[in-house]
Amino acid sequence: MLAGLEELRASEDPQEKSLISLVEGFSAAARRQPQTALGHARAILAYGDTLGIGHEYMRWAWPLAARAARDLLDTATAGELLTLLNSYQPGYLPPMLRAERDLARARLAADDGDPAAGTAFAAAVSSLSELSTRYHLGHGLLDYAQYLMHTGDAEGGTAAVREARDTAGRLRCQPLLDRAADLTRAAPPLRTQRA
Repeated sequence: MLAGLEELRASEDPQEKSLISLVEGFSAAARRQPQTALGHARAILAYGDTLGIGHEYMRWAWPLAARAARDLLDTATAGELLTLLNSYQPGYLPPMLRAERDLARARLAADDGDPAAGTAFAAAVSSLSELSTRYHLGHGLLDYAQYLMHTGDAEGGTAAVREARDTAGRLRCQPLLDRAADLTRAAPPLRTQRA
């Protein structure tokens, strides 16, 4: 697919430049190159005034940037990305980005050891289920699973991984499947009840 974009590279059209950056950003994320993915996502976000926050490319670029910042443990960039979304008046921010913002806030709350992080994750996953794509829901479920496992709820974490893996399988999304497999390998074994 990247080879097919060569003709568009000479374009000055913000939509065509954003399309190239989006494809390259997701390709980098699939190759586990978060710094490159973040750079491409930021290139799209730079067109925010031109395209508008509701544009499809913006709706996909912001979560990509937030996830890449998370993978890089770059809380400063995560904060900048939240500030960007918070700058929009209610009603102007697409529902998908509101759900993604909730997820980013839940991740930061978990990082800060906030006891309300579990509730924030549950609410974010619920919002993603209603307002976003299956792909983004899959990532949200894996974030929640990681949090649950980290806080000692291996059973809840395993259930969230299972749901994310089922979603990833239906989407045929290898990066989500890989991430689910990584979490499964890292998970503590479930304790079985003796009769």
